[in-house]
Amino acid sequence: MSVWKYEKSRVMTIRLLGISVVFALIGCVILGRLFYLQVLQGEKYLLLAEKNRISVRMTMPMRGLIYDRNGVKLAENAKTFQAVLIKEQSPDYKKTLNNFLKLISVEEDELARIEKELRWKRAFMPVRIKDNLTFDQMTLLQLNAPDLPGIQIEEGMMRFYPAGEGNTHVVGYVSLLTEKDVDGDTSDPRLDLPGYRIGRTGIESSQQSLLQGEPGRRQSEINAVGRTVRILDETPPRAGQDITLTIDSRLQNEALSLLKGYAASIVVMNVQTGEILALVSAPSFDANLFTVPISVKNWNKLLHDKHRPLQNKVLSGLYSPGSLFKLIVALAGMESGIIGPQTHIRCTGKVTIGDHVFHCWKHAGHGTLTLEEALMHSCDVYFYEIAQKIGPEKIIETAAKLGFGSPIRIGLLGESSGLLPTDEWKQRRFGDAWRLGDTLNLSIGQGFLNATPLQMLTAVARIAGGKNIQPTLLKQNVQDNPQQIDFKQSYLKILRQGMIDVVNKPGGTAYAVRFQKDGWRMGGKTATTQVRRISMKEREEGLKSQDELPEEYRDHAIFVAFMPTDKPKYAAIVMVEHGGGGSRTAAPIMSRLMRTIIDLEENTALPTGGGK
Repeated sequence: MSVWKYEKSRVMTIRLLGISVVFALIGCVILGRLFYLQVLQGEKYLLLAEKNRISVRMTMPMRGLIYDRNGVKLAENAKTFQAVLIKEQSPDYKKTLNNFLKLISVEEDELARIEKELRWKRAFMPVRIKDNLTFDQMTLLQLNAPDLPGIQIEEGMMRFYPAGEGNTHVVGYVSLLTEKDVDGDTSDPRLDLPGYRIGRTGIESSQQSLLQGEPGRRQSEINAVGRTVRILDETPPRAGQDITLTIDSRLQNEALSLLKGYAASIVVMNVQTGEILALVSAPSFDANLFTVPISVKNWNKLLHDKHRPLQNKVLSGLYSPGSLFKLIVALAGMESGIIGPQTHIRCTGKVTIGDHVFHCWKHAGHGTLTLEEALMHSCDVYFYEIAQKIGPEKIIETAAKLGFGSPIRIGLLGESSGLLPTDEWKQRRFGDAWRLGDTLNLSIGQGFLNATPLQMLTAVARIAGGKNIQPTLLKQNVQDNPQQIDFKQSYLKILRQGMIDVVNKPGGTAYAVRFQKDGWRMGGKTATTQVRRISMKEREEGLKSQDELPEEYRDHAIFVAFMPTDKPKYAAIVMVEHGGGGSRTAAPIMSRLMRTIIDLEENTALPTGGGK
């Protein structure tokens, strides 16, 4: 019996010892795990825990404002409210989104964007669902908050353009940042800012780096349902830089109203400083359409408008300069010593080169003319004849000095260089040598030559003011004292006199629009450029009037002018596509434009530099 008791006691002892060892091992494992988690990995899991409790968000910077020369706001910021969805705060974000759409509608293209962002954005980053919420919409969302977990209403900033259409092609517009803008880099921190916009056109685009500012950073403590409890740390955003332009918004609006119904452009410049006072491309459009995602309907309307409202015709519209190029040919002739102010040439209405006849616009001819008279009457034959003596090289060299063939660089992107043709260019383009007929076409601003309205005006402004101005839209870039242009001032005076006669002397091509207002007069040059080749058969049968032709076959109408005539201060160009004729369409618009400038000059000071 005692032996049995002993054996039983020994077995129990062994079992207890085994159980103790097992528990000891388990305890060691638990203690080891606790040591690993709390000591060795403590910092890591502390950060993970903090992420569950702390929200770190970027904050939107205030975009810089844009002003005209008189301090009028052309682009400003307006407070707005937007709905965002944070995936990690919604058990089923797809259901939340569907519930939201039952309350507030979203465009189909916007819905596609939302679904895409919800797929690739990090779960704790907000995705913009709806911009510019109304008070009623916010109330509706608040009432239905239990069915919308993860939806938050945040204060945002919307770009606003007070003038609507008035300054669109100068100021431009902003639109939402996309993956394409950051080369598909979804880690770019700006993509985490719901509603972040960048400049797409105009000053908004060219000065993006100055206007955009720097985002801030906010660290907040949040509760279980994602509501902010308190702000733990905050680095405020840095606002963008304000920009002042040289344009006068009053003149800008008047210029746009003068072009109503046309595909056209107007530029006004100070010939003493290079300040651009107005730059208008018509038709225009309301830049505010793009601050929220533009609807498909509105986009298609703009895209398919035959008058191309989306194009800045001042910078990228390319046209033959026509008869205003005769100023450059005349200057090249005087510079080369080939002609002088009293050089007489007889116009019979045509010049024959080989088997080709080059006509003057006046079929009966102008008779014998001096240089100033040839400019006044815009005689083609006079310039056919002198161009043969000058040669294309000198003409092209002179044109290049005045701004043809290269961008003017006024502070906007998307400017065309135009085309200043040469023998080398023609060989490369057509595999053919430069011919005499090319020189004759060049002499009247036709043929291969084309230029933007800005280039045309820059050339005339340099002739009118006698200074090598650098045109600009940015007040900070205005030259203090531009140097004189590299041509004899006496030659420029002859060109100016020819332009004065165009408007103020009987027989001048723009005599019908002459005026004298408070001692002010203008000088100018008409230009009518063909958009199609006129056949010999048409000439024999009799040319149709411009009104008889379909709009797309009518000539372009150009008028350039400067004012006042005794001490030039302002220069301007009016370019009307298919306007039918410079003296007929563009010159009357210019006359009204110049009268507006006089009124502004007398009532409130326009820019300094020059005078009456």
